[in-house]
Amino acid sequence: MNVSRRGFVGGLAAGATGFGLTAPQMATPPSYSRGHGPAGAGIVELNSDGIPLSPSEFAGLLNELTQKATVTPDAYLLGGEVERLERHCAELLGKERAIFMPSGTLANQLAIRALAKDRHRVVVPEMSHIYNDTGDACQILAGMNLIPLAPGKATFTRAEVEQVLERTAGGRVAAEVGAIVVESPVRRLSGAMVDFEEMKRISTLGRERGIGLHLDGARLFIASAYTGIRPAEYAALFDTVYVSLWKYFNCGIGAILAGPKSLIDGMYHVRRMYGGNLWNAWPAALVAGHYMDGFVDRLTAAVRVSEEFYTALGRQSEFTVERIPNGTNIARIKVRHPDLAVFQRRLAGEGLGFSQAPRDGGFTVLVNETWNRTTAAALVERFRRALG
Repeated sequence: MNVSRRGFVGGLAAGATGFGLTAPQMATPPSYSRGHGPAGAGIVELNSDGIPLSPSEFAGLLNELTQKATVTPDAYLLGGEVERLERHCAELLGKERAIFMPSGTLANQLAIRALAKDRHRVVVPEMSHIYNDTGDACQILAGMNLIPLAPGKATFTRAEVEQVLERTAGGRVAAEVGAIVVESPVRRLSGAMVDFEEMKRISTLGRERGIGLHLDGARLFIASAYTGIRPAEYAALFDTVYVSLWKYFNCGIGAILAGPKSLIDGMYHVRRMYGGNLWNAWPAALVAGHYMDGFVDRLTAAVRVSEEFYTALGRQSEFTVERIPNGTNIARIKVRHPDLAVFQRRLAGEGLGFSQAPRDGGFTVLVNETWNRTTAAALVERFRRALG
């Protein structure tokens, strides 16, 4: 895309010398409006990766951002705030280029298509979104043959990939593996992460064999808050990486696909061919950029609150905390209470947002930025009061 640009707008440009290190802290988040907690207490959302903004809160934030800086609309996702966000994301992920996609499904598919080219076999995790939740899109729309590995696990190994390559090489009809896909964290496994050392071994194998490497990193920035490994360090192991914009950057739609110039430049034509061209997405780009800078630092602070909370709550005889092995921001809390629906209503009265019904004697909770609105001790006290 040869569209001229100014420097990145508002909060995106300020302090962007490194991911989440010098960027200023986001302004106090809007008070989530889906319930009313105790006077003076902010709502802590327990069922979301991000901050669930109401329509009025989203509109108010958008108005605030447009008042702070001159905002340039994009045209069919070219230029303006969309291109500024693309440049910023490419820098954060350590890639030459980045392109806005309306969905992660499209980002993943176009990455695999570009990497594999005419080598139609693609190694994927058996538990991945690509294999389970896209209606065989890669097979039907791009003619790819997905080969799933490691059923029920987050991590497949270099040895497992080598077995696939050996079997492929021994076939009577040539059919090469064109791409290897890793998803981390894995949402179907409640946010479990792929073992980083194994990820590096798989990456080395792909480089050795000339096989394209793609990372489905929808929640990559969340993983960084738990491991201390920067998004760019993860992304460096792969040719292309997808990151969600709406899941925790709170902008409602969109995804970023980043990679080498040779793959990304001109991909807007393919995006349009697949029906993924929007007239504009500058509101999403503006809001995503607002929440992006400093995100890992803010979530890391929220993680500290959650870890203290889990430890303290686990000491209470009425509660059991179940953690995900090698997990991220998802946990299970079991409650000894005769009526969990009543307990949930009382939690709402305590300013804790739950959108999921209780099951199996407890609740699934997710850590996000709103946990910074409280302390571990205050959260434990709210849970205890909800017992009645």
